[in-house]
Amino acid sequence: MKGIIPSLLAVLSLTALSGCVTEVHEYRTHISEPKITVENETNPGFHFRTVANPLPETEQTSSRYAVSKDYGRLDPALIPLGSAPPRFEPYSRIGNNDYEVFGQSYKVWRDIEQYSEEGTASWYGPGFHGRFTSNGEVYDQYAISAAHKHLPIPCYVRVTNKENGRSLIVRINDRGPFHDNRILVLSYGAAQRLGIVGQGIAKVRLDLVHPPRPANADQLIAQSQAKTIQLLATDSASRAREEASRLSQKFGTPITIVNANQMYRLHMGPLAPQQADAMLTVVRDAGLRQAYFVY
Repeated sequence: MKGIIPSLLAVLSLTALSGCVTEVHEYRTHISEPKITVENETNPGFHFRTVANPLPETEQTSSRYAVSKDYGRLDPALIPLGSAPPRFEPYSRIGNNDYEVFGQSYKVWRDIEQYSEEGTASWYGPGFHGRFTSNGEVYDQYAISAAHKHLPIPCYVRVTNKENGRSLIVRINDRGPFHDNRILVLSYGAAQRLGIVGQGIAKVRLDLVHPPRPANADQLIAQSQAKTIQLLATDSASRAREEASRLSQKFGTPITIVNANQMYRLHMGPLAPQQADAMLTVVRDAGLRQAYFVY
């Protein structure tokens, strides 16, 4: 079942241009304000991004795969129609090494070409909504996604509910399930589309989907090795805006403000690996000793 394909890496790709706003990946959220608001259009040097109700960092890191409760607000109207559109993506820089959870070791099938399996799937929702997934993305319970113990991330799998015949392509971007006799954990959105939410579990068939490899695949892979630097964090939105504008002009690189639980983090990048290493030294020498790579 396992063949050979190159092991790839993935991260958001941005072009670092002084004094201009570049596009950033938006995480869809159910809160009322927009996820990304570009500030200071006349002199744009930074982005402003709100993450969907994430948990405190202590919970993000100490309990990645367990929560005390998994219930809360669910709104089916926010689920996108159809499957997750399969597209070529380099594998994530993080989340693709062999790992251990609850004392159990797991292998990641980095070189898999074909995969089909039948078994039981479940779903996870509000208790994890806004937490980081295994590849550093933010879990969106309304996205058409899923978690798998072994498949490389991200990748795409067709899930067929054998009990009602519904079928959907989902994007794998997390690890799990860590329950005996289960092969997949679906997002709330995917589970709702497949008719699994009410009963909680269902018998499914999984088939790996390979999107076409584009002509610029090698370029995408190279870009995926980029790094992002966190410059500082503050609980003041006004200070975050002021510092983002100042540091963008100082270093000649756009800054992204990430708002998570009213803690505003200033991110620089992604940058090419060698450029990022050199820039981290420059940033620290400029007085930002706490700066570090976040991904």
